[in-house]
Amino acid sequence: MVAGTAIDGRLIRQPAPVPEVPTVTRPTPRPKVPTVTKPPAPLPPLPNLRVLYDKPRPGSVEERAFKLLASELRRCPGGSSIPADLIGYVWSRQYRRVVMVAAKQPPPGETRFCWTAGWAGGASGSGGWGARRAASVGTPLTFLGSIEPGFAEIEGRVTKAAARVRLQFRDGRPPMDLLVINAGDRYPVNFYVGLFPQGPTSARQGGWAASTLTALDAGGRTVARCRVGPPGDGIPKCPGN
Repeated sequence: MVAGTAIDGRLIRQPAPVPEVPTVTRPTPRPKVPTVTKPPAPLPPLPNLRVLYDKPRPGSVEERAFKLLASELRRCPGGSSIPADLIGYVWSRQYRRVVMVAAKQPPPGETRFCWTAGWAGGASGSGGWGARRAASVGTPLTFLGSIEPGFAEIEGRVTKAAARVRLQFRDGRPPMDLLVINAGDRYPVNFYVGLFPQGPTSARQGGWAASTLTALDAGGRTVARCRVGPPGDGIPKCPGN
């Protein structure tokens, strides 16, 4: 049988039914929600470290460290007539050492104060940097560092706008936050100190595992950044004083 309808002996094929075109309902456009920029998250707390400002006890490791730094500061202008100020110190239980910063006011009419930093404790005794006059009190971040038996030390000056200083490395380890030592109103800057394991380094690294320093404010925003390692990343070198 042939499908269709026969009229007068002829087969009339019915046209295929025209399919219904579905009605497309376009969604109503939603109003654009303005982008809200969240403020930086507050900095996480530092791990089990705190700055101490107390006067050292007689015969203590802290007193030994301060005497070492005070003797260096007598080389600055004013000699022994201007006493050394203990800025602050940090105890590292991991390395069983205290890291201390001391400074000295400039003579009348001058603005370039002197400062120095050092460490004491452990079987290797004590060590530190010779006193130095601040080249420019407006420099936001400076750097000194050395490799000692079993550890490396780092310290410097930092702007008072910084809440902490973050140290980054070139060997893949996580960044390390360094403590800021508040120098009070008598000095126009603050200071930072830190100890860290040096670890194995290659000849390309020059025997120094650290890479960059970043000064952060209380909201986590970058205040200053400079490098403490070899060049090559476009970041300016940290001044030494």
